[in-house]
Amino acid sequence: MYRVLVVDDEEIIRNGICKKIGRFFPELEVAPAQENAVEALNFIQNNRVDIVLVDIKMPMMDGLEFIAKAREHHPMLKFIVISGFKNFEYARTAITLGVNDYLLKPIDNDEFKMRIQSLLEDLDKNREKQAMESTIKTKAYEGTTYKKNRYLSELISADAEIDTTELLEDLKEMEIIFKQKKYVVITIVADNIKEIPKFKNVSGLEILQYAICNVIDEVFANWKGYSFTHFKYDNQFVLILNTDTTIARYFLIEKANKLVTILENIYGLNLHIGLGDEAEAVEDVCKSYRQSIQSVMQCNLSGIGSVCSFTEIKIKKSDIQIITGLKKDLLESFIKTQNEIEIRKCLQEIFKEAVKNNYANVKIVCLDVYFIVLKLLKENEKDTDIALAMFEEIEGAISANSSIEVLEGWLENKLVEVSLLFSKSKKNYGRPLIEEIIEYIEKNYSKDISLGGIAKKNFINTSYLSQLFKKEKNIKFIDYITGLRLEKAQGLLITSSLSVNEIAEAIGYNDARYFREVFVKHLHVTPSQYRKEHAVN
Repeated sequence: MYRVLVVDDEEIIRNGICKKIGRFFPELEVAPAQENAVEALNFIQNNRVDIVLVDIKMPMMDGLEFIAKAREHHPMLKFIVISGFKNFEYARTAITLGVNDYLLKPIDNDEFKMRIQSLLEDLDKNREKQAMESTIKTKAYEGTTYKKNRYLSELISADAEIDTTELLEDLKEMEIIFKQKKYVVITIVADNIKEIPKFKNVSGLEILQYAICNVIDEVFANWKGYSFTHFKYDNQFVLILNTDTTIARYFLIEKANKLVTILENIYGLNLHIGLGDEAEAVEDVCKSYRQSIQSVMQCNLSGIGSVCSFTEIKIKKSDIQIITGLKKDLLESFIKTQNEIEIRKCLQEIFKEAVKNNYANVKIVCLDVYFIVLKLLKENEKDTDIALAMFEEIEGAISANSSIEVLEGWLENKLVEVSLLFSKSKKNYGRPLIEEIIEYIEKNYSKDISLGGIAKKNFINTSYLSQLFKKEKNIKFIDYITGLRLEKAQGLLITSSLSVNEIAEAIGYNDARYFREVFVKHLHVTPSQYRKEHAVN
């Protein structure tokens, strides 16, 4: 609701204008009318006002002087000047001060309604514009955070397509620099992060994620090395430690246990923490990460404690396996040959023989299946993050106390899905997949999205997706996303007051200089020149 203030030294006129506003615009709130400019100035300094109707000729301070002083405190205020004199000098001064309109006494009702309605439309447009710019700036900030998480996630995931040199340069621009030669990755999983009452909605979850990252940084602060924390999934946080000397295992376990205690006491979180072995090259950070994942899963599913290191599970792993010998070999064979019937039959037998309604054994079966899938993916040079994603889903089902029957059925379906990855004939996903990808791009163009990332998300080969996209849309993927981003940039240059750098960030370019180069290449003018040529009064 907008608020209107009337300033006039004549009581009859003041009251008459207030009544007009109430009659013609009942949705507006009328502030207490003021009889002189001095009192009015004091009022707007202490109260919210959107529109001011002010007389020019008043004692103590005239209306034009009042407008000039009021503008110093509230530059966005809308003013309508009211005067009994049709004086050009007054009108010219009023225009110089940015007055929005000018009404002559006696005030005509139709004229009054038209002027007020016009101001209300301007205010509505300004609000929409401010809301849009606020959203864009928020997206730009979120995009920066997203990029940090994305780059660090790529580093630990060891995607064969990633150029490590390029990736390290990207991280360097975000002030993430690995200065030492030894690395250890620690994975922290907060099992019940979505169950904390104060943080159950989406924004609450994001706040909690940032808070957890801050606590992790504090716990591992003040040591002789560097630490970099990010969240890879909603409930998974990854800490990369970088130092020039070997880090004592007891030191890491002590810090990890301290973290478990602090986050349990502050937020009621149930943590499991896995420690990877030390890596001696940045290219091997991915190995330490995978070791930390295996550690945290062993820790979680086998119930051996809140903190576990890879060194420990190498010793204990063989003691808790359930799927062994012939059954394991058979299951691997059925997955590789896409034999759905035998996959389901084999799992049913495993559950019948090994689980025997013991929920603890269910967890171990899930862990064994993870290692089987991971081994097959590695041997066939496929994306091992598929195994991790599969495991995280079933881990969530276990956390939700799903029944043994539900878990068995879920594992069967998931292994059948995974088996399709080993098919020698490529599946033609066609138009439905491309339309789904287009929708994803429309929602995420402000983020650092790539063809490789989308291909991984849909479990298909990057080159194949590139060919499929070109076939269905008659345009290359990179040209499509560039065109979309430039289209969004043109709109923002015309309709917003965001700087060129902010617009670049908002549409997915973290390098404003590169954005300018792309813009000039396609539109043959700079962003600033485009804004001037298409300026809207």
